[in-house]
Amino acid sequence: MRVILMVMLSFLIVISNTNGMKVPQVDLHVSHEEYAISFLPVIKGEVAVLHLASGENYLINTGPLQESNQLYYYLNQIRIKNIKGIIITEKREVHEDMITELGEKYSIEEIIVGKSLAEAISEIGSYTIHTIQENQSYSLSKELALNVMHEGNENREGLDFSITFYHHRFLWLSSQSSHSEEVLLTKPLKNVNIVKIPLHSKSENMSHSLLRHIDPQTALLYRSKKRLLNGEMLEAINEAWIDLYLTGQHGLIAIKFNKRNYEVLTFDQEDGVFKEEGHTD
Repeated sequence: MRVILMVMLSFLIVISNTNGMKVPQVDLHVSHEEYAISFLPVIKGEVAVLHLASGENYLINTGPLQESNQLYYYLNQIRIKNIKGIIITEKREVHEDMITELGEKYSIEEIIVGKSLAEAISEIGSYTIHTIQENQSYSLSKELALNVMHEGNENREGLDFSITFYHHRFLWLSSQSSHSEEVLLTKPLKNVNIVKIPLHSKSENMSHSLLRHIDPQTALLYRSKKRLLNGEMLEAINEAWIDLYLTGQHGLIAIKFNKRNYEVLTFDQEDGVFKEEGHTD
């Protein structure tokens, strides 16, 4: 049985940020026994925020420094005042200048990376570095932990982890290789509700066997409407009756979890803050 409530919310308050750009504000109201994930519709990279019930936040990836105006816009939009740590998922998401700037701006305490990236990250600054690898867990709070399904260092591989909250499970996939799929097919993933699918290029796609193995209710992609999906992947998603969300189509996407269910919240960026131009795969 699907336990999903899809909600379209309008923006609450409009204020101006430091760049003079009007920012529609969103308050996710994450309360006791809840947590949320916000997927930021940045043009480059895959960036998200984990919102804990304690009020602490973890940033998943950062995007490049030259695109920092986008990152700060969306962090302002979802009212992020503190960032406890950064989770870096793969080599192409290591942006030293951006990590340094964020560290100074938000007094970041820790960086969480796969073992294969530990050496590169250790050279950036004086952060507490937590390295995790396959079959290990890292506790974010009393209620939440990252459980590493796979940690690859080959081309198109990275940190693949899940977060379980009561009977809901979210899976973040960074890897898109034949080797990573072989590993993931050996893992118990049938109780995954939501999956963030990696997409390294338009020609690549998640295999039907892995999609059936995970069997999610909801899938999310960092993808715009202009950058079309692989036809086979889209067909497989439709045949499996999976609800698909695209950051380029739905804008800011947030998912809130509580004991009973989870809800997908979309905030359409109709004001056209950032537009993708001339992007090909």
